[in-house]
Amino acid sequence: MSDERETDEVSERRTTKPPLRAAAEVRMMNLFGAALERSSWEGCRRTGAWLGLLFFTALQRRRQIAIANVRLAFPHLNEAAARQIARRASQNFGMTGCEFLRLRVATPAEISDYADIDHLEHVQNGLALGQGVLLLTAHLGNWELMGARAAQQIPLTVVARPRSNAGVQDYIEEVRAAAGIEVISKFDTARASLTALRANRALGVLPDQYAGASGLLLPFFGHPTRFIPAVAKLGLFTGAPIVPAFGARRTPWLADGRIIARVFPPLKMPEFARRDAASRDAAIIEGTRRIMRQIEQIVERYPDQWLWLHRRWRAEDGVAQALSR
Repeated sequence: MSDERETDEVSERRTTKPPLRAAAEVRMMNLFGAALERSSWEGCRRTGAWLGLLFFTALQRRRQIAIANVRLAFPHLNEAAARQIARRASQNFGMTGCEFLRLRVATPAEISDYADIDHLEHVQNGLALGQGVLLLTAHLGNWELMGARAAQQIPLTVVARPRSNAGVQDYIEEVRAAAGIEVISKFDTARASLTALRANRALGVLPDQYAGASGLLLPFFGHPTRFIPAVAKLGLFTGAPIVPAFGARRTPWLADGRIIARVFPPLKMPEFARRDAASRDAAIIEGTRRIMRQIEQIVERYPDQWLWLHRRWRAEDGVAQALSR
């Protein structure tokens, strides 16, 4: 499917959403956001943890998907241990959402006090080369706060999937703009990403969710799944270093819960012959494998902070234990 067709589909979903429901969602987000803007970071964490627990308890289907995903990735865990990880991951997701909504009024000092960065020099050294940096991250810890903190020190653009509700999307973009983050749509053509890199910006990408039929079918935690090759392609063809960075929480979550963004040295990408199609394809596949392994390692380290709620593994890709639609 082309980028243009995907963009059209997003636009169609926006126009076909029931107007009353769309308006109610926007109204709810504004009211909830206003309440969280008057709260503290601790209040956001506690509210989000409660909401995440409610979400996990009430939505049986998502709960089943999360637990099944955990058991696929960590087959040595029993049902109770997998359930605990999935439940805490749902709470982390709620906390992340509430903290994000407070970002619109958070001062730079509040953000820097709540989120810290280790070894940002790996990104700064990459930018010194003048070709931009691909900032590889994942839906782990609080990726939004990590971005807001990083934007205080580096020029940052992130690739994000637009919401089907245009009013909600406008609100989200306003929050990110207040944090100094430039956003391009996941459904934009590659030109937008190339423009950001040519402007010598850090381009934040989160390739850890299911890529769809066009993704490469590769093992992730030992099970085949679809993974986007775009990050490896951009790194290989532009020369922009791929620098992993993940904003994990401090423990204990509710007593502390602040973010430490850990930045790692650039990934080493495979060599390839530019005029040899087979060599290029092999390099893209191997580069994507290395990206996947980097994400595997951070999820292994912080399993209860990753977003297990989506259908990462699917029966149509040959994973017998995966839940069907």
